[in-house]
Amino acid sequence: MLASSAPAPVVSASLPIDRAMAGGVGVGGIVFAGLAVPDFLRQFPTIFPAWDLVFAAIYLATTITLAVVSWAGRVPMMRTVARVLAGVYLLGLLTFVIAIPNWAVGQLVDVPWVTTLMVIGTSAAAMSLPATAAWAYLGLCGALIALDRLLYCGFGATLGTVQDTLFELFYCGIFVALAMASRRLGKLLDAAGLAAELETRRIAAQNARTRERRRIDALIHDNVLSVLLASAVGGAESVVGDQARRALRQIERYGVDGVPEPVTAAQLVSELHSITAEIAPGAEFRYEVKGELSPPAEITAALEEAMAEALRNSVLHAAPDAVPHAGDATRAVHLHLDDGGIAIVVMDDGVGFVPEAVPTARLGVSVSIVGRMLGVPGGYAAIESDLGRGTTVRIGWVAP
Repeated sequence: MLASSAPAPVVSASLPIDRAMAGGVGVGGIVFAGLAVPDFLRQFPTIFPAWDLVFAAIYLATTITLAVVSWAGRVPMMRTVARVLAGVYLLGLLTFVIAIPNWAVGQLVDVPWVTTLMVIGTSAAAMSLPATAAWAYLGLCGALIALDRLLYCGFGATLGTVQDTLFELFYCGIFVALAMASRRLGKLLDAAGLAAELETRRIAAQNARTRERRRIDALIHDNVLSVLLASAVGGAESVVGDQARRALRQIERYGVDGVPEPVTAAQLVSELHSITAEIAPGAEFRYEVKGELSPPAEITAALEEAMAEALRNSVLHAAPDAVPHAGDATRAVHLHLDDGGIAIVVMDDGVGFVPEAVPTARLGVSVSIVGRMLGVPGGYAAIESDLGRGTTVRIGWVAP
């Protein structure tokens, strides 16, 4: 199974925009209500008290609710409250005609206080309704405000009413346009963020597949092919058996979910010592452990497998076969583990080789050692060798 960490979800760009609009409309509605108090008190005797008080109470309750949910509510909740506020204001304009007593129709000179709140109603509609509906709401409010003012002040004030209504439409239209542009910008930013997130996930999945492919290639090369090679060249039955059992242990460590089982620092030292004794029995093994570092299972598995491949390469290639009676090369493994990470050095005094001259098709160095260590977070690998000067392989992991 491919194990990869999914990137963090993208934060919606629309959320702060919706919060700002909801907060602005809610707080603005309260402020505008405060500014309308003198007109409200002055016109109270000329409007049915029940309508005046009920509309004012519902309007204030809705604007306060919108201001509150703008701080902690979700976008659907904010837009729902904004729609309610737009509906309350529209209903107020529609019912205002029945709130004027018969004796007062056309006899007053004040602008009805309810019509001064148009910017709040239209702004609430702009942040919660589709663009077409918001613009239609603006036009309907303009028509109702003109009708309410004519009924309240009389048709003798037609010119002034038309001028005031056009001004209100233009003024409120600016806020509607700004709200529409802000919502459109939020959607564009969300779309861009989603595209970036999907691309990040695609790259992460591709990288995970690449790491998994490299790990499988390395496991096959290190364990399966090495056993087949030892058997093909007529290796001792006990040696081939030991290598086969070790290959099975390495493969079984990944379990059914492809994740190696955790290994403590003490177990890591023991396993590395066992690997050294099994692959290169005559090699020196020295270790130094400081602190109580517990490396991740992925790291310990990579270190063990990379070190085993370095030892196998040394056993197969370090001895000077071209020189009769020259004897085997001398090998050593040095391990250092502390809270800052793990460092392993595998060295021999064999014939050496030129790393740059190794064919890319040979997986032992490029995949099983270097690729394996560079494929884990914090891992590193370096190979130092030259003809006649032996080989030193440095692998390790730096703790985050």
